[in-house]
Amino acid sequence: MHLPPYSVAQAFSAWHFDALSLSFILALGAFYGWRLRRVAVAGVNWPWWRSLAFVGLGLGGIALCTMSSLAVYQRAVPWAFAIQITVLMTVVPVALAVGDPVGLIRAGCSPASRARVDAALHGRVARVLTFPLAAAVVGVIVQMLLFFGPFLGPALRHGWVMNLLYLVALGAGCLLAWPLLGDDLLPDWCTPPLRMLFAALDGLLDAIPGIALAASGSLIAGGYFGAHRPVWTSDVLGDQHLAGGLAVAVSEVVALPLLVVLFFQWARSELAPRRPSAATSDLSGPDAASEEPVLERPWWETDPGFGRRTEEYRGRPGR
Repeated sequence: MHLPPYSVAQAFSAWHFDALSLSFILALGAFYGWRLRRVAVAGVNWPWWRSLAFVGLGLGGIALCTMSSLAVYQRAVPWAFAIQITVLMTVVPVALAVGDPVGLIRAGCSPASRARVDAALHGRVARVLTFPLAAAVVGVIVQMLLFFGPFLGPALRHGWVMNLLYLVALGAGCLLAWPLLGDDLLPDWCTPPLRMLFAALDGLLDAIPGIALAASGSLIAGGYFGAHRPVWTSDVLGDQHLAGGLAVAVSEVVALPLLVVLFFQWARSELAPRRPSAATSDLSGPDAASEEPVLERPWWETDPGFGRRTEEYRGRPGR
């Protein structure tokens, strides 16, 4: 590998063009822009900060992982690949979820189309895969397979295989982030406090692949990094241990912003006005003021056994 040592200058200058990644980014951006136009035509005021999060942080994060110096050095040192996969599975899905693409799709749909979208999102398979605990376990399994499975070696040799790994990592991360930060992908019992608990548990589980990578005594990717190491690094196993430490650091650091976002969602839900129930909405019409309040008798008076004894007790002299 005829690459200069990694430095600040290389971090900003060593970029390369990836046609598949760029096509994927442009397709996502075009779809999001199209849905923004549909929402604007429907008269819905879509928050600008959601668009900024999706395009700037989400799509920008994908470009950073797939075409920056990390992508250039991924075939030289294992820590570059570890950072790529960790960011694609933790940071980028959170930014895309803040952009709320699912809500954007639903906001611009007709009632019939929205019903079809909801049916697809709440199907049995979707409910299982997007359940936070199941999604967190899937994420750990996917990351372990990407690091220690048989896929990394071919991916380092063939660019299209690497792009498939990018897509798998991004999809696994979205399975967790989108339901946690969305409004309609989880059941009603999964309240904001439970979402914060699931996010904290995911932060703990995300550390497992990095710890395994840092503790491994054998080279990953079938010894690829040992055979293709650059001349300026001699301790390839040490670089791999560094990769594990960086993977843990990135996954744990990103857990804090996720918890902060969930906390603000919790606070917003507590401050939002409560929706009237069906029982109270019936009394909200013009005749609500003339309605007499209905008093319910306690259970011991309506129970067949206790009711008779209560009446006898009331009928005694002096009662």
